[in-house]
Amino acid sequence: MVHSTACSGCGRSTIAGAAFCGNCATAADARAVDATAVEATAVDLGAAAATVPEPGPSPDATTVSMASPTARAVDPRTAVPRWGNGRDVTRYLCAAAYLDREYAKSLIKQVAAEPHLGVAPAPACDVPVVLRHAYLANARRHSRDLVLTVLFLLAFVFTFGVGDSGITLLVLLLSWVTVLSFELSTKYGRHLQSLRPDRFDPAAAPPPLNEDIAARLRQIDDYAGGNTTTYSGYSPFIGYGSELNTWTLTFDVTASGRPGVKPKEFDVTDLYTHVAGRLSTLVLPCLEIEERLFVDGSTLLEDRRFLPDPLGRPVAGIPSAQLDALKRNPEEGARPYLAVHSTGWRGELVTSLFLRFVRSDSNLSVEGVQTVLYPLLDRYRIIDTLMPRPPLRELVTMVSETLVSTFFVLLASPVRAVTGFSPDYGMSRRRRRQYKLITRLRRFDYGALVSVRRQAAATHHHRYFQKADSGLVLKTVEKRALDALVEFADARDINVGELIQRQQMIINNGIIAATGATVESSSVASGEKSRISMSMLNKIPLLNTD
Repeated sequence: MVHSTACSGCGRSTIAGAAFCGNCATAADARAVDATAVEATAVDLGAAAATVPEPGPSPDATTVSMASPTARAVDPRTAVPRWGNGRDVTRYLCAAAYLDREYAKSLIKQVAAEPHLGVAPAPACDVPVVLRHAYLANARRHSRDLVLTVLFLLAFVFTFGVGDSGITLLVLLLSWVTVLSFELSTKYGRHLQSLRPDRFDPAAAPPPLNEDIAARLRQIDDYAGGNTTTYSGYSPFIGYGSELNTWTLTFDVTASGRPGVKPKEFDVTDLYTHVAGRLSTLVLPCLEIEERLFVDGSTLLEDRRFLPDPLGRPVAGIPSAQLDALKRNPEEGARPYLAVHSTGWRGELVTSLFLRFVRSDSNLSVEGVQTVLYPLLDRYRIIDTLMPRPPLRELVTMVSETLVSTFFVLLASPVRAVTGFSPDYGMSRRRRRQYKLITRLRRFDYGALVSVRRQAAATHHHRYFQKADSGLVLKTVEKRALDALVEFADARDINVGELIQRQQMIINNGIIAATGATVESSSVASGEKSRISMSMLNKIPLLNTD
């Protein structure tokens, strides 16, 4: 018998006694939990109301419940991460488009206006909404640059042509007023103020500037529900933050765990399903599981599975049957992973573990990759501290800063005004070059270059507890995944002795140096007669005394 109660945050049903809501990670109200428990007791005694059936998964519910192991099963084939349903990350990134010119420019040039590249994942972020604000922010800057260009020409004429210094000073004063007014309207105008926590509405984002941009934004939105990432360069995990650690293990699946019993054969897809099912029972805030394929963008040109149109973008997702085929027969440029994500701190901290299983004739290889997407840069949080009107001290600061910056902004305004007439930053030349690479040289990398979310993230944790949470999540998920692997192997009469030893080494993340041991890694050797390789000591930087 399972009892449920309504979450105070999102209104959905939760399991009675759960510490958090499995949908939005809101802490359960103690009074509500107690009331539900009392009601449950009364029902069990036959005193009153009928029992409440366990809620089944809704068609769009993809967040893994934090309830009991039998509460809900999750199918990683169709699961689409919702990242805790948080909106703060999207709100901060929309504000960043107004506050950071280079950030907004890179979003448009590398993501929105790019006709051929894939789109990197952006956890807890609504990418089309951010791009709409980026286009509006650049349109506002272009309007300012047009006004400053006119003033620049007037200043040039009256300085070198007429020689009237009085008019020149007046033009410079008007330029300063223009720059100051723009800064005030940016921070305290309706656009940025609409991004405050109590006013933000993603549905009220600025409309696209034209139908071509609208079509591209709809295409980009498809990637949010896809299961394929097309990457460029070294790391395939673009969008998921920094890689912390990678581990691998291999064990013999033909060695019997019981004398006289032959190990049973198994399909590697069954292993993915088993591990995903065991991970779905973990009690972690906003735990989400998906199967994701990572494809090397430089290998797609002749592959119609991932690139139906060579002059278009790569596919956002592939069918489950095709994903299963790649699990059984992995390729160099296309590799499936079981991805486990835990989102915390209002969607800003995303800790992930990517698992891959490769079956050969006699061995099973397991790969684990830890990643952390750190919180956003502090300067993008200014929207939470902005007053409806500028305080006197803030106004004085803006006056002094614009007095210094106006001259440089005025000099750059003519070039910016000309390039600003194209909202896509003059992509025509770049498209012609890409067209030649695709149609003539037949060499092109379709991988995503930037991630909307990763580009605005810090390079470290902001709080000690954030770092502690990431470590706790990774250790918890790794232990459950390896326990599930041992269970799976033991159920098929495979010898798990070696696997358990490797499991302890991975979980403890350390090496024990016994007598006479030698450590040639980043670990520290300890014990009698233990030593560290000199190749490690040579990596320690010396003090620069120059």
